[in-house]
Amino acid sequence: MPAFSITPLLTGARNPDQGIMTYQKGYGKKIWLPVWSFLLRGDDGAAYLVDTGLAEDEVMDPPGFQEETGLASRPLRECLEAEGLAPGDIRAVICTHLHDDHCGNAALFPDVPQYVQRAEAAFARAPHPLDHRYDWGFVEDVHLVEVEGDCSPLPGVDLLLAPGHSPGVQAVRVRTPQGPATITGFCCNAENFPARGPAVCPGVHTDALAAYDSIQRIKNLGGIILPMHELGLRKIG
Repeated sequence: MPAFSITPLLTGARNPDQGIMTYQKGYGKKIWLPVWSFLLRGDDGAAYLVDTGLAEDEVMDPPGFQEETGLASRPLRECLEAEGLAPGDIRAVICTHLHDDHCGNAALFPDVPQYVQRAEAAFARAPHPLDHRYDWGFVEDVHLVEVEGDCSPLPGVDLLLAPGHSPGVQAVRVRTPQGPATITGFCCNAENFPARGPAVCPGVHTDALAAYDSIQRIKNLGGIILPMHELGLRKIG
């Protein structure tokens, strides 16, 4: 069974408040919100992506972001080039969910399987008017592979249904040299995972009860947790 390194690739940044991440907590506290794509590189040579990040023509850092964090967003192709890769080297893409900042570059990988939960694809085709974050155009010409529930479509990678933030979010559990690591899938940061007590429900959701249950499940799995929009993420493995 292969083990993977996980490299966060910074494809964009935003400047909302903490309440976007943590339900009923942190409203009015401004934060930097990175938009990551995650590169999985196996010791068997396989290279996968978890999410494709913000569309390349939308990459723009808010004023002060680079100066304060020392980070700079780049188009996904440039992120891959920095890792010695091109889009054609990616064997598969996992879509945690289909909000625009998570699948904006799906069209760079039209011929490889892109795994998405069936419930998420169904909602994205006809989203509720209150949920403006969907644009089916990002994925309409790619090879979507719809899965249902927990599954393991790739060696060393497990997909875990974790709905609530959206109807078909999936977390991604990855075997790494440091032990199992879980990319949450739903939008959160480190503030959602206090050292003591339950995890904090994601601040944006279509179903708060399901979102709460999903984040407890992920916290209780143990191992390394990679919150989807945590600024402090660094390479694992």
